[in-house]
Amino acid sequence: MIKLKREHNYGYLNFFEIERSGLYKLQRRISGEEIASRTYGLDTAEVFRSLQTWIAGRALKETCPWPSIGDSETESIMCYCREIKEFPNGDFMVVLWKYDPADKKGFRGLELDAQGNATGNYITNGASSTGENYLWGHPCYYWVVTEKSMVVSIKFDDSKCDSDLMQKWVNQCVRFRLRFPDYNSRSTGEQETRITFSTPMHPETYDLLYRFKTNVKIFKTTEEHLQQICETTKFMLLRNEVIVSDGAKDTEMKAEISALDGLDQANVQIFSYFQGLIEKFFPKANADDDNIRKVEIKLEATPSLEQIKELMNYSSGFIEGGWADIIFFDEFDKGTSIKTHRIVERVVLPPTLESYTCDQLFQVLSDARSNYTPLADNQTDLTLRDPQAGTGQ
Repeated sequence: MIKLKREHNYGYLNFFEIERSGLYKLQRRISGEEIASRTYGLDTAEVFRSLQTWIAGRALKETCPWPSIGDSETESIMCYCREIKEFPNGDFMVVLWKYDPADKKGFRGLELDAQGNATGNYITNGASSTGENYLWGHPCYYWVVTEKSMVVSIKFDDSKCDSDLMQKWVNQCVRFRLRFPDYNSRSTGEQETRITFSTPMHPETYDLLYRFKTNVKIFKTTEEHLQQICETTKFMLLRNEVIVSDGAKDTEMKAEISALDGLDQANVQIFSYFQGLIEKFFPKANADDDNIRKVEIKLEATPSLEQIKELMNYSSGFIEGGWADIIFFDEFDKGTSIKTHRIVERVVLPPTLESYTCDQLFQVLSDARSNYTPLADNQTDLTLRDPQAGTGQ
C-alpha cells in the first residue's frame, strides 16, 4: 500500500544515449582509446529481456553480480535489482537498489521475507530495531527506450542516480551471470569459471567482449557553444557535497576509483580527499547533524571539448537547483553552469515511503513519451525548453 507523506514528488529526467550495447571485437590504441568493431549480437532488448527473466527466479540479495566484500577487504558499493519490466511498446523500466556504505543519508531498509524476496515494507534508518531481513539502500530508477537507443534516469529527492553503477551492473550480469545459448560458453577450472563469447556463425572463435555504455545526452546545437566555453574559460568552480562519517574512509574507495578513468576518476579522488580532510578537522557538530558538508573548489583551467563532455557525464546526477554543480567562468567573471546544456525534463508522482514500481513510473512517462523521444534524435533545431511536468496520480 502507498503511504503518502507530501503532496508532490518531483522527478528530474536525465537523458543518456547508448553508445555501445552488444558483443564487439575490441582493440586499444597505445593512447588507451578503445576501438570497437560492429556489433555481433546481444542487442539491448535481448539483454534486458534476459535480465528480467534472470532476476525473476532469484532472491533480491542474489541479484548483485559482484561480492559484498571487495579486494581491499572492505564493503563494496552494491547494486541489486528490485524490478525490471518490459512494456508492449518495447520500452523497459528498471528499478535498482543501491547500497553505499559511505552514503547513508535517507537510507531505507527494504524488508525481505524468508525466501529473500522483498515484501514491500520499509523502515527508515532511524528505526529502533532492524535485522538481517532488511536490505538497506536507495532506489534508482531507469527507463530504457530501445527504439531510440536511449536510457533515461529519474531522480527524486529520495532516490539516487548513478549511471556508472547501472552500467556496471548490466555489464557484469551479462559477462558473469546470464546464459545466452550459442553466444557464451562456460569452462570450469579448479578455482574459477571462465565465460567466453562467440557467435552462432563462428562458435569456435571466442574473441568477443560484451559492452554496455551510455553517455549523457546533450543538445547537438550546443556543441559550438561548448567549444566557445572551452576557449573563454579562465577558471572553473567544482561544487559537491561530502559526507562526514567514521565509516566513509573505510569504504572500498580505491576499488571504486580504479573502475573509473579520466576526469570521472579525478573528481572522485578530489572530493574523497576533502571528505577525509573534513572528517579529520571538522567532525560532526552534534547528534542532529546530517553529516553533509558543502565543498567548492576553484580550479584555474581551460578545458577541452572532450573534457567538458566528460564533466557533463560526471555531473549527470546533479539535480536542478541543488548545490552540486560545475560552473565555467570567463575573463569577465560571467559564469555558465554545466546543467544548462543537459536535456532535463520533469515528472510528478504522488510521494511514497516505498519505492515506485515499474508500472507507476511507466504510466507517468508514457503519458508524455511523444515529447521525450524526439530528444534522442539528432535534430539541428532543437532548443532548450522549460521543464514540463508529466503527472501520475
